[in-house]
Amino acid sequence: MGKQDPSELSVRLDELFHRRHERPGDVFTKTLEREGLVVAPGIYNAWGGKAASMNYLWRKKFFLPCSFNAVYLGGWAISAMLWGRPDMGFHDRSMITLIGKYAIPAAFPLPVIMDMETGFAPEPVAIAEAVEDFHKLGVAVAHIEDQATRRCGNLGGKACIPAEDMVVKIKSALVAIKELNSSMRLMVRTDALTAVGGGIDSAIERMKRYMGTDYQGVRPLISWADAMLRPEDIEHWLTAMHKYDPKMLCGMNYSPNKDWTGYYQKNHGRKPPTYKELYDEGRGFRVIWHTILQARCDMEATYNTFAKMADSGAEVLWDLHERQQNHLVGDTQAMSNYPSWQAFDQFIGGEAADERYNQSEGYKTA
Repeated sequence: MGKQDPSELSVRLDELFHRRHERPGDVFTKTLEREGLVVAPGIYNAWGGKAASMNYLWRKKFFLPCSFNAVYLGGWAISAMLWGRPDMGFHDRSMITLIGKYAIPAAFPLPVIMDMETGFAPEPVAIAEAVEDFHKLGVAVAHIEDQATRRCGNLGGKACIPAEDMVVKIKSALVAIKELNSSMRLMVRTDALTAVGGGIDSAIERMKRYMGTDYQGVRPLISWADAMLRPEDIEHWLTAMHKYDPKMLCGMNYSPNKDWTGYYQKNHGRKPPTYKELYDEGRGFRVIWHTILQARCDMEATYNTFAKMADSGAEVLWDLHERQQNHLVGDTQAMSNYPSWQAFDQFIGGEAADERYNQSEGYKTA
């Protein structure tokens, strides 16, 4: 086998094969207990998970604060960025689980909240299969919604299934979690706030029923009413939920699909709420995420780069290299984790592999 420093090889192999938590749901709840608030940027691929992990670990290494401690993998960004389709049910369970297979280890050690949509099945019994898939992937928290239409909560045309039907779906998920001895937690979402025939009171009454669902002591962990924006709705929701259950954990999609700055400046003459204000010393939201943050950033960066190329041709590449010369992403091969895979290739290939690398040109580590 290839001659490599044993300690360095151990690090490389660890990077390749030990990037998952044994009980990710427990990691999530312990993070919540330790830090009080869980905040997650939204990603849609493995690079998003890696970028979040790199930032988090770098700050921890130098004892610097990091405002996020989890990541969120959702359907909108996957549908828009990978398929060029709106979040209207175009992707199935196999697509999001394929992405999760790579995004979850890339995000390690951050726990991952992942979108289970409506359960990816019309029949409640089939939701158990989605739960099993998510469990095997190492999802920390899965969320399921009560839509009949399956679309982004910020789109029009939404309708919700009857509350009693949603309770059956939730029970199906809870039974599967219990019987699989899974650490994965369940977050329940209602779209009744902005769906046809809905409103804040409808959302509240539905969530009371959903969060009261129980199977042998296993219950949903987090409540979520999607499409929150107005401060009066936020206050009403939190007051009602904590009156019903003072210990209820409330989650909030601080959605990049909404113009929070424009709305709050125009209607309230102030900036949008900070994490600290939304958390409110534990009396407010305990889990906050930005569903499509990576997607919006990538849309802008890609468009601007191509627009510059249209104007200046190859100069866009020269500028890119100069700008990234001292940036971590400047080493693009390293960003793909190539050095660890080269080390593995040489380890299993032995002297023949070493010779192959020594006698060939191209990017390679020493």
